[in-house]
Amino acid sequence: MGQKKILYFDLEHGAKTLGSDKDMLNLFGYPTLKPNTYREFQGIVKQLYSKKNVESSIDIGGIKLKQTEAKVIPNNSTQIDGIVIDTISELSKKYMRSLMGSNNKMEFGDWSDLKNTLDKLLDMITLLPGIVICNCHAKIKTMSDGTDKILPYIDGSTKEDISKWFDFVLYAKTNEDLKGNIEFVWRTAKSEMYDNAKDRTQLLDREIPQDYQLLFNAAKERTWDGAKILILGTPGAGKTYALKTLNKGS
Repeated sequence: MGQKKILYFDLEHGAKTLGSDKDMLNLFGYPTLKPNTYREFQGIVKQLYSKKNVESSIDIGGIKLKQTEAKVIPNNSTQIDGIVIDTISELSKKYMRSLMGSNNKMEFGDWSDLKNTLDKLLDMITLLPGIVICNCHAKIKTMSDGTDKILPYIDGSTKEDISKWFDFVLYAKTNEDLKGNIEFVWRTAKSEMYDNAKDRTQLLDREIPQDYQLLFNAAKERTWDGAKILILGTPGAGKTYALKTLNKGS
């Protein structure tokens, strides 16, 4: 199999973790994209993709039902095997900054605007063919019953249901053994703390190495033509560095 051609949106200088511009080109197959604002990000996506309604027919006991499905496809038959947004929490903040007035505060109606815009974004990118990876910062919140949860670091109510858009929702974390050796892993199984964790393939162990080939293999076993992946984690937990495994073995 040849190298996957991936669009990497670097929204907070994460590319420095992965190497030089030449390293990035070798890793992803395309130069790094660095939009400064949410509008710039939108503009790039609109140049690269188009949304189309595709009609199909399905047979229900001899009755032919017509249905229309929304699809997003690359323009000019450009090869794009997937996109990476690093991070979607920073993309959210870029849009939030565009809503702030001269007092650097959000008005009441701006919060619903933020929610609607982020929902439309997630709806669009999860329609993209192939691989979609969204890195997202996370924070620990102590609930009223004293338990801790690790939540997406996104302003507004989108953080409450962001996981519904994705096939895999994984928590990047580190394990340390008695000798001080650090292992970077993804938590795949839901618990009180890892409340958003999800594996729709139901093939992954509770914790796995941070290797995208494990996710791609699970998706392939389920005969999916791609995978929508959300990685949650605090800074330094391996969210960006794990992207080095995207084209491993290609």
